[in-house]
Amino acid sequence: MDKKVLSIGKYRALQRSSTDEGFFNIMALDHQDALRQVLNPKAPMDLSDESLVAFKLDAVNAMSEEMSGVLLDPVYGAAHAIEKNILNGVGLLLELEKADYNMEPLPLDMEIRPGWSVAKIKRMHADGVKIFFYYHPDDSGHAASQEAIVQEVVEDCNQFDTPLYAEPIAYPSPNGPQANTPEYAADVTRVVLESARRTAALGADVLKLEFPMDIKHQPDEQAWADACQAITDAVQIPWVLLSAGVDYDNFCRQVKAACQAGASGFIAGRAVWGDACKLDDINMRRQWLEKNGTMRMKKLSEIVHEHGTSWNDYYQMETVTTSWFKRYESGVSE
Repeated sequence: MDKKVLSIGKYRALQRSSTDEGFFNIMALDHQDALRQVLNPKAPMDLSDESLVAFKLDAVNAMSEEMSGVLLDPVYGAAHAIEKNILNGVGLLLELEKADYNMEPLPLDMEIRPGWSVAKIKRMHADGVKIFFYYHPDDSGHAASQEAIVQEVVEDCNQFDTPLYAEPIAYPSPNGPQANTPEYAADVTRVVLESARRTAALGADVLKLEFPMDIKHQPDEQAWADACQAITDAVQIPWVLLSAGVDYDNFCRQVKAACQAGASGFIAGRAVWGDACKLDDINMRRQWLEKNGTMRMKKLSEIVHEHGTSWNDYYQMETVTTSWFKRYESGVSE
């Protein structure tokens, strides 16, 4: 494949968030109210901010040696991790949007967090911007409004020379099959594929994608492979798999299928650390993260290393000459 030329700032940031071989082994901890729900299911909003921050710091501290990067939020994670000096050289991605996985009613319209911006993410020397947004290619009006926001973020990321990790998430379209039905499950592959293709075309640098098949309704792993290969063929940029709350064992199977078909790694949350939230005792929770969490990250990283496609297969840095710095003004290569 022909490699896309990437600016020096974006190229350096991708290096910082990946392994030496160019694989993304990233832990996701940008969860907010969704994390409160699993840490304190009986009364999630009674969980203190301090407890939320403490869990994130414990998880990062326990597993940092097995991560190439970590995805955090600006409210309960990123600055705290820097203050405690626990990132240990791993890449730092920041979420840009104001959203959460468990908000009710479902917030279909993407909103940039007030007071937060790509410029601020760049100023704190983070290594990438993540945007999560609901998207359905058949819901044309809503899709257009989401695309307009993504395009603005793409322009900002180009201006500040930082990579954009874009995360389109499927939802039931108004006139289509409803969630948790066989008809919806049958349509997942098409929706994820088309959403990925359109998002890549908007200018995202890396895609963070759902597994393109409902494995409860489709156990055929050859079909999994075909669906993942279709994404690789369609997007022509690196893509990584998100865990979407699936259990660890099934996530391992999904990561293997995705990487064998061209994915470059994972950005995983609950599949890695979710079981630790079930432990009420803080010391036991920390021990679980140090032992089991680290083991899970290591195993997933091994799968990616064996089967994945390096992001270097997609990108090359702009040509370096003795005068490169004179034309270095933005993330758009000349």
